[in-house]
Amino acid sequence: MLPSAGVWKRKREDLKSKRTPLFEKYKKSPDDLLLALKIKVIDDEIAECTEHMQREQLARSTNSTSKS
Repeated sequence: MLPSAGVWKRKREDLKSKRTPLFEKYKKSPDDLLLALKIKVIDDEIAECTEHMQREQLARSTNSTSKS
């Protein structure tokens, strides 16, 4: 069973919460490449969650129009 859009949304919000303090530190130390890499990994995970949410939304709208 695949996670629902609500699960993806919650995961995305958790990732954003982790990203915010890292980005604040990065603004103070823009030469910190390890920190930049950590932020990049989180950004990629956020994008993946967003993609899953969009797919589910599209699937739901396709299912609702096909039932009509």
